[in-house]
Formats: sequence, structure tokens, C-alpha cells
Amino acid sequence: MLKRLYSPAGLMLACAYLLVLSMMLSPFLLSISMWGLVAAALWQAVETYRVQHPGAANAMLGGLLYAFRNFFRKPVLVAMSLLLLAPALSYFWSYNTSFWASQTRVRIPFFVLPWAFASLPLLSLRQYKSVLYVLVWYMVVLCIGVGINFLLNYDTIIDALNHGRPVPAPRNHIRFNLLLATTILVGGWLWQQRFVWRYAWERRALGVAVLFLFAFIHILSVRSGLAALYTALLFTVGFVIVRTGRWQLGIAALLLMAAVPFIAYKTMPSLQQRIAYMVYDWEKYRQNVGGEYSDSQRWVSLEIGIRLWKEHPGLGIGAGDLPMEVQRIANDHYPNYSIEPRLPHNQFLYILTGTGLFGLSLSLIAWLAPFTLRYARRFYLFLAFQVMIFVSFLVEYTLETAIGVAFYLFFTLWFVELGKIMMNDE
Repeated sequence: MLKRLYSPAGLMLACAYLLVLSMMLSPFLLSISMWGLVAAALWQAVETYRVQHPGAANAMLGGLLYAFRNFFRKPVLVAMSLLLLAPALSYFWSYNTSFWASQTRVRIPFFVLPWAFASLPLLSLRQYKSVLYVLVWYMVVLCIGVGINFLLNYDTIIDALNHGRPVPAPRNHIRFNLLLATTILVGGWLWQQRFVWRYAWERRALGVAVLFLFAFIHILSVRSGLAALYTALLFTVGFVIVRTGRWQLGIAALLLMAAVPFIAYKTMPSLQQRIAYMVYDWEKYRQNVGGEYSDSQRWVSLEIGIRLWKEHPGLGIGAGDLPMEVQRIANDHYPNYSIEPRLPHNQFLYILTGTGLFGLSLSLIAWLAPFTLRYARRFYLFLAFQVMIFVSFLVEYTLETAIGVAFYLFFTLWFVELGKIMMNDE
């Protein structure tokens, strides 16, 4: 085992396992895992350089230069780093350099991870799948823990839901639900692929695990997670119909998808409370008295973002000045929401506000770049994940947190690599 680990591929695989395990538990281990991938890429580059240049005096420097050449030879990965470049350049029109530095630091992985994936060794198809398999069972364990806590504190949590607070989940409940939605799709795909670690009965257990996670995401009742999941499932139905031509199966799946939310609403008190609160919050927003309600604050954050972007449409106000400018607009136009007003809860609007059409153009190039790869466009998991990310962008500023960046980057790059292997095996 140690012999297999002591190689660039072994280090890469170990860090990938650590990344999916630490994403919802430990920012420190999450950071370690990402830098471990960088180390594995550099190690691979040095080993390759030594083979190509036997007896070279400085293999480390040569390997580093070789890794950078690899990176710049892959325009898709270079394009993805534009998601760092856009806010970084706004330094020149940001007054609050402290907030600018914190936001730019969060986005450093947009250069680091694509750079690493340009030189990482190629794993086997089974190894790529095994990381996703570990994710499924890890999320099962986490959800069991969340469920036990829910049952032990049932009355308190139901009351909290009635006041707009979420079911307690590890770290950020929104990111947790997005990861859970991703895991459901991944688990279903692994089941369809008949993947098992060792024993045949694992496939049946995997099917049960996916159904459990699907039911549990309704218990958590986080709307962004449910919206992302159901949009991805609609895409899945369309994908299957196009690939197989089985329209009857697609219609049956759509009818089932329509029935499941209704059944969930009738049988799950947490979902009932969440929907009731959403309706109540919407009424408070319409009455302009929603300063203490989360949905009302989100709607106002969008209005503030649009106002700010209209003031500076080209370059935006500067990524560093966003909190200060949001506070100014709230004080002037939304006094009921002026106590700690929220930043624009939409990734596209957040970018427009901070870096204008300039930043949005670079960001769209970065986001769409992987779609230029034929094997990515044909791979179900990559496409379904991007559908979920798009939905997330509509209701959150997903890429402005360390968890969100790691979540988006790792799975996008992992699915691209997996798609490449799948196409080569066809």
C-alpha cells in the first residue's frame, strides 16, 4: 500500500480522497488536499523531466518549467484561471484593499488547481470512480449523523424552521445540500455503471444509499439544493431520451418527478415548515417590512446589486468596495434593510457589481471553456453538474467562498478527466 502511495499517482489519489472527505468538515484539511494535488503535479512533472533530460543539473527547476509549459498548452485550463484574473485586476479601482485581498485570496485555486490538473498523472477509470464512490458513503454517514441530531432535537429544529433557520448541517448548510445533490447524481451514475469496490452486493447497497440520500435532501428542505437537484434530474430525463429515444420512459420519469415533491410535502414536516415560512417571508418583502427575514434580504440584495451595476456598468465598483457600496445603497434607498445588508445573492450579479461587464465577460469565458471539449460535452456527470452549478449561481454567490470554489473546481476538473477516460474506453 505504501509503495503504491509513494508515487505521483498515489499522492494524487490520496489527496482526492482527502478533498471530498474534508470539504464539509475541515477548511485546514481541504487546503492541505488541494496543495497536495499541486505537489503531486509537480512531482509528476519533475519525474517526466528527468526521463526526458537524464543527468540534468536542476531537475526541480526543469520540472517546474515543464509544468508551466503543460499548463499554457491547455487553453481550457488557462481560460478557467480568468475567474481569478477578473477580481484581481479590480485592485486598480478598489479603495478597500483589505476586502479585495480576502476575495482575491479565495479565488487563488482558480489558478492553482487548473495548473495542477495540467500535469497530474492519469489515473485508471476505476480510480477516478473510486473517489466518487467514497463520496457517496461519506455523505451517507454525515446524513445519518444529521438525522440523529434532527430526531434528538426534533421540536427545537422544527420551531427553528418556522423562523427561517435551517436544519443543522456540517459547516454551510447551502454548500452541504449542493454537495448532497451532487452525490445523489454521482451515486445514481455509479449504480448504472455497476461499480463496486469488491463485492457484488455493494451495488444493491449503493441503490439503497442513493434512495436514502434522495429522501434526506427533502428532509433538509434547503430550496437551492432541491432546485439544483430537480433541474439536474430534468436534464437527466432529457439526456436519456436523446441518447436512447425512449420517450415512454422519459414521460414516466417526469410524472414521478412531479409526484415526489407533492408526497414529500405531505409527509415531511420540515418541508411544510420551510414552504410556509417562504410564503410568510414573501409577504413581508411585499410589505417592505422584511428587514429581519432571510428571503426578503436576498430580494433586496438583488435590487441593490442592480442599482450598483447601473452606476458602473463597464468595470463595476471594484471587488474590494462591494460591502461599503452595498451599505451606502441600503442606507439611501432601503433603510429597513440597512443593518448588515446582504451582498447580491446571485453569482452573475455579484460579478457585474464588482467588476462590471469586463469581469462578467472573463468569467463567462472561464465557465464555458470546458464545454469546448468534446468528451466533456458528451459526459453526463459533467453536464448535469454544470446544470446544478448554473442554478446555484442564480441564487447564491457560490464562487466567493472557499468551499464554493473547491466544490465547483474539483468536480468540474474531475468530471472532465473522467469524461476523457470514458471516451477513450468506448
